[in-house]
Amino acid sequence: MSASPSDPATPARDGRAPDAAGCALCGAPTPAPPVMDGGRGFCCHGCSTVFRTFGSAILAAAARPAANAASPPPQGAEAFLRIEGMHCSSCEILIERCAAGIEGIHSVSSSYATSTARVVYDPGRIREADLPRAIGRAGYRASLRTGGPAAESDDSRSLLRVITGAALAATVMMLYLAFFYPTHLGLVAPGDLEPVGWLAFTAAPRAMLVLTTLLVFLVGAPILRGAWIGFRARVLNMDNLLAIAILAAYGYSAARLFTGSLDLYFDVAAVIVAVVTTGRYFEQGAKADATRELARLTEAWAPAARTRRDGGLRSLPLGELRPGDRVLIRAGEPVPVDGRVVLGQGAVDESLMTGEPFPAARGPGEAVLGGTRLVEGGLEIEVGAAVSSQVENLARVLWSVQGSTAGVRGFADRIARVFVPAVLALAALVSGWLLLEGAQPGAALLAGLATLIVSCPCTFGLAVPLTTATAVGAALRHGILVTSADTFAKPPRFDIFALDKTGTLSTGRMSVVEVLGPPVVAARAAAVERLSSHPIAAAIAGLDASLAATDLRLHPGKGAEASVEGRRVVVGGRALYATLGWEIPARLAAAAAARLPGEGVISYVGWEGRARGAIVTRDRQRPEWEAVIDRLRENGRVILLTGAEHPSGYEERADAFHAGIPPEAKAAVIRQLRAEGRVVMVGDGSNDAPALAAADLGIAFGTPTPLAAEAADIVIPGDRLERVFTAFELIRTTRRRVRQNIGWALLYNAVAIPLAVTGVLNPLFAALAMATSSLLVVWNSSRPLIGVADLPADATAAPPDAGQAPAPSARGWAGQP
Repeated sequence: MSASPSDPATPARDGRAPDAAGCALCGAPTPAPPVMDGGRGFCCHGCSTVFRTFGSAILAAAARPAANAASPPPQGAEAFLRIEGMHCSSCEILIERCAAGIEGIHSVSSSYATSTARVVYDPGRIREADLPRAIGRAGYRASLRTGGPAAESDDSRSLLRVITGAALAATVMMLYLAFFYPTHLGLVAPGDLEPVGWLAFTAAPRAMLVLTTLLVFLVGAPILRGAWIGFRARVLNMDNLLAIAILAAYGYSAARLFTGSLDLYFDVAAVIVAVVTTGRYFEQGAKADATRELARLTEAWAPAARTRRDGGLRSLPLGELRPGDRVLIRAGEPVPVDGRVVLGQGAVDESLMTGEPFPAARGPGEAVLGGTRLVEGGLEIEVGAAVSSQVENLARVLWSVQGSTAGVRGFADRIARVFVPAVLALAALVSGWLLLEGAQPGAALLAGLATLIVSCPCTFGLAVPLTTATAVGAALRHGILVTSADTFAKPPRFDIFALDKTGTLSTGRMSVVEVLGPPVVAARAAAVERLSSHPIAAAIAGLDASLAATDLRLHPGKGAEASVEGRRVVVGGRALYATLGWEIPARLAAAAAARLPGEGVISYVGWEGRARGAIVTRDRQRPEWEAVIDRLRENGRVILLTGAEHPSGYEERADAFHAGIPPEAKAAVIRQLRAEGRVVMVGDGSNDAPALAAADLGIAFGTPTPLAAEAADIVIPGDRLERVFTAFELIRTTRRRVRQNIGWALLYNAVAIPLAVTGVLNPLFAALAMATSSLLVVWNSSRPLIGVADLPADATAAPPDAGQAPAPSARGWAGQP
């Protein structure tokens, strides 16, 4: 079945040889001659229209990521590594600093959100296989992302660490409750314990020493390792403060025990290790749920290529292809690499790469893009001078865009950079001041230790990850997947909403708009199309099931013909009828053109050498798209961005639209719009990935490609576009909850630190205050974010995955924080 859009393709996509000069906006190769506008050459009319709309400012926006770089990007091979053991965004700095001195590595860019590092290296000085070991010197576990699925054992070790820590800490605390707290609180006189004196004053302290030693150096090993890495890299983080407080309490208690004193604070070290370990386990689980299936930028799309090599056919990975190789592609298979057709005819679905909903006919001499899919026919393509795939090109653009905003530090980590050295200095100052005042060294040390413990940033460390874990769970229950660690730090109000058309406002599936001609036209056309795999054929095949066809002959990208009721029936576009020499009556052509709904397809149906009718099809609209856009416009401007050549009537409800623009130009438009306000981008295809990454908030909707999902902050699978409002509500509520936790942490420290400094709190009560503060944060973080009361009335009768979503008021999701 042919796909015959109402207008011809733009010059950038018509298969002509590109000009050497790149597009002034997106950098893509331009046709010969290029599309000229304002003295500049563009690859397509879409880019030139964007330039006319925004002027020269859009060119600056297109170049912004490169302009922000401190220096030109280093040249070399590129590899992506999994990094295990990253537990805060400070790890990004530590990895990059530690890798800076390794010979052969030019640069390392790491992402805590996806536990990934991109390494640019010199293959002549260091092998790719040696990169994990080199990066591992920083204290992390690294592996090549092409080496198979990520190991699941790390989560099991973390759970075992939490259980072990809880058991050991509980045992230590029970010994304190039995023998130490009653005497410290004056409830029991020390003499009353003489009948069990050996147990209370000899066995129990030594047992606490052994248990706390295991707790600190086994369960608390990640904390100590993080502190050591921070010291080596000369970056103070929360692990430094935690480690000092833990080791100070443990070391002081061990020293006092060996000198015969029972003034012990093993419980302090135990509580800190147990609370922090448990909090990090929840954080790790939240991050794993959000990124396990989505953090596959280099793995998600890597098909083998069936290649002619050494006189036969071989299935080769993309890395082994060479320029000039010939790759065979069958119907239904992906196009693995950019190339040019040398044999065959086919219809190629390019919607995920260009946004065009209709498969494009490709034949000898025409270019095809890696990342597209052959839906009909068969092709043999020749790999160009450079072995590349459009998917890989978009991945590089995507990483570049993300790199311009990557490493955004969490609020707690930003506080820690000031808070950690300030607390260390304050504790030392308190101890030093008391010594100068004539206090005993033990008393001075205890006051400094109490200051360290009471200000131990467990509340900061738990405030964000536990709330995030709850938010991720709530999102999953409502059919929403959060993929970015920074999503819940987004501002609660947005000014501009940019939406893709194909797959977002439309379903990406074809539907019949009108049948011109007698009923036999639909019946015979449906019989022919049931034998074809073309997307438009599926829509026509559903019109009628009364007849059957035989002897099918496909004309890839043009149409099909078959025998129905003894007649040869042809279903296709003008190109097929011209090829066969069949007539299309002028009256029928005029009637079909008059009914063409903007961007649509006319399929002529005929027999005995003449078209007898026509079937008009178009991309199916989502039934709720108008209500969603109207609701978005109550809170900001709505901009339509599409790679398709026509907005197809969707522009009537939008404030502005840009049609026929390539992926890089979409990203440039988003960056320009960000100068006017906060921008949300909603899209589904790989061609939307750069724009999703460039937006303040990127939402991948529908059935997003892995590349689009990786670029987005939020993924909303399914067919319910109104779930974007649930996502807005979730961001707003989570942000408020995090602020509550951070506010409590600041208030707690503002009250507790002065009490510790003045000696009112000893280390024991400091540890209890710290634990109580942490428990309050845990309780607040675990409260439901979106409950039954937030759902519409008809949602309570169905489970969350049935597609129901909350319907907060307009001010509820876009109002004040």
